[in-house]
Amino acid sequence: MQIKNTPDRYGFISKLFHWLLALAVIGMLIVGSLLDVLEGPTQGAVYGWHKSLGMTILALMILFMLWSGRNIKPRYPQDMPTLQTALATTVRYLLYIAVIAMCLSGWIFSTAKGKPPVVWGWFNLPAPFVPLSNNLGHMVKQWHVYLAWTILVLILLHTIGALYHQFVRKDNVLKRML
Repeated sequence: MQIKNTPDRYGFISKLFHWLLALAVIGMLIVGSLLDVLEGPTQGAVYGWHKSLGMTILALMILFMLWSGRNIKPRYPQDMPTLQTALATTVRYLLYIAVIAMCLSGWIFSTAKGKPPVVWGWFNLPAPFVPLSNNLGHMVKQWHVYLAWTILVLILLHTIGALYHQFVRKDNVLKRML
């Protein structure tokens, strides 16, 4: 089992980050869409879990980006058109930015509303320099929702691209991450 990336394949650590983050982010999108329909103590418990997982995703994204920055990226196929290469790279980086922004916006809006995350019940984590403000909280919550939709679109584009490479181009791009 190779730990680091090679010019042809992703290593174990990159794959682990990719799939953990993929499952966590998709799970968060599903849970986030259900938060407003829950009631009572269940809603409070799920909100707490949602905030804790959001902070965990933020930490994982930072670690993943640090790991990725220290490793080579497997090459795209040589015959892949420049436009597709640019699109794949752009979608990947926009997804990174959107996930980090999503986590930060959740952290900011919950802090502004006076309900900062209590990460897995271990410690209270108010966002530094964020004042108590219902107006700020409401505005950033709207950004949080827009970012959720943005992430959903980016995940769909990423998935369509991977499936296109697997079933149309048949160039093993998807297999590098499996």
